[in-house]
Amino acid sequence: MRHKDTVALYDYWNEMRGDAPAPTRSRISPAGLGQLLPSVMLLDKTDSEDTIFRIAGSRICSLHCGELKGARFADIFLPEDRQGLTRIVHSVDRGKSVVILDIMAKRPGGTGVAMEMGLFPLAGGTTRIMGIASTFTSPDWWGMVPARLELRGVRYLNPDAGLVFLQSRPSIPIQRRRDETGNGLQNRLHVIDGKGKTGPTRAIRAFRIVDGGKK
Repeated sequence: MRHKDTVALYDYWNEMRGDAPAPTRSRISPAGLGQLLPSVMLLDKTDSEDTIFRIAGSRICSLHCGELKGARFADIFLPEDRQGLTRIVHSVDRGKSVVILDIMAKRPGGTGVAMEMGLFPLAGGTTRIMGIASTFTSPDWWGMVPARLELRGVRYLNPDAGLVFLQSRPSIPIQRRRDETGNGLQNRLHVIDGKGKTGPTRAIRAFRIVDGGKK
């Protein structure tokens, strides 16, 4: 945990759970969240094992430029991240572990801003996870265009460990698949001999070398 708001919510969640693996939903109150409330979310588990927003604070809704209540949690992420997000959410819910996500919030065709998201388990009922999402800077486009979240790293934390350990634990980077059909830097090198035959492809850079046959 590196963002002060993530640490503050962890402290509150830890106090509310006491000696239990996780606090119940009834232990969480808006008054206790105070200034964190605009960045906090509560996630419900549906009968179909989906995870949806029960409550999303105003700062999180600004990310989407609209109300998120009832929307699928994974849908605010890039499509290629959604399957992994489902597994992460299940580990929080079933394993009662704390998960910290390193995220890049990206606007379409533009720049991005680094975020940290903390997911904390809740016990019993349909509301199973309390979370918080915070940016490290405030871009001028926030709330004007919908952003999509790109998962960059994940940390699984033992909630019974000391806070110093939780803050210093490194993130596991997410390996992203290279787009073979995207920009020119992703194209392959094709070697063509004097007889017009194409040799083996090697993923280097966008060059095409033609052998004229002379020695």
